[in-house]
Amino acid sequence: MKKNKKIIVSLAAAVLATTLAGSTIFNNQAHAAQTTDQTQDKTAANETLTLNHNTRIYNKKGQKLYSYQRTNGLLKKGTTIGYAKKVKAIDDPSTVRYSFHDDDWNWCYLPYKTIKGQEYYSIGHGGYIKAVNVDKINGDKLFVNQITAIVKDEFLKKPTVLNSDERTIKSNIKIGKKVIVNREINVSDLLKRSDGDASLYGIKSDTNSYVPSYEVKINIKHPLLPYSNCMKLLIVNSTNCYTSNGQKYVQIHDPNKEIIIANSTKEKFATTPLLEKGRQISADKEVYIYVPEEQKKEKFYEIHDNTRTSSNNISLFVKASDVKYMYGKKL
Repeated sequence: MKKNKKIIVSLAAAVLATTLAGSTIFNNQAHAAQTTDQTQDKTAANETLTLNHNTRIYNKKGQKLYSYQRTNGLLKKGTTIGYAKKVKAIDDPSTVRYSFHDDDWNWCYLPYKTIKGQEYYSIGHGGYIKAVNVDKINGDKLFVNQITAIVKDEFLKKPTVLNSDERTIKSNIKIGKKVIVNREINVSDLLKRSDGDASLYGIKSDTNSYVPSYEVKINIKHPLLPYSNCMKLLIVNSTNCYTSNGQKYVQIHDPNKEIIIANSTKEKFATTPLLEKGRQISADKEVYIYVPEEQKKEKFYEIHDNTRTSSNNISLFVKASDVKYMYGKKL
């Protein structure tokens, strides 16, 4: 009987040892690396990198490791693994190679080490993985500030290059040649109008030149940073629209009529159009407006035409304190 018990214990130990040896789970000091499905809840994805490709682990010299923390140093696509550095907030994502934002559009980046021209993230214990093979950080999609594209040859003899007025301009770009693109924009955001959703890529060497996405070949492991000729804003506090006189703008229940509230007695006759928290809007002007109700000047952004709530083309404004910058041209 004792002999049978020993055999059972030995078999259990062998199974456990085999499971641990074949796993890609490492102890990374305070960061636990876990192999998970990519649809895992974001709470469980905190302080982890999610891989978009099978990935070899490297040392600080960029040499492949075939033994790392009791594994063969190879991580599979979809694996999540902890990182060693601290994520940092950043105002302008275009200043770093890789960046990401959370649900509230707070832009961040994870410091990386450049080895022989290649970016790597540290995973602790002397191990590094290529940043290009990382799909998400803390469950948030990773963006890049530039990509090399090749102009296609199955279209025109000469590629189409547009400026911010959607006019074709002269360019030195040639079919089959490489071009560095550093931002993605759709036609409506380029021209500040509501129609058009064709995608364009901004040419890095010329801040006012764009090439249609269908005219270039591009390896999109990571999306390019979004851009707009307006400033894209996120409403962080549900708020009223204001007029240029600093008064709240409202609409009467009849949607074809509108009034400007000069005093609170009229509010019972009207429905105030709120900009709800979480809504995204465009702005194209920054102004300071005196608000009679508060007896002080405040900074406002003028809401662009295609996101206005006014039915009669009244210029409307939103308080700067109620919005957050997402991306696009800073005013």
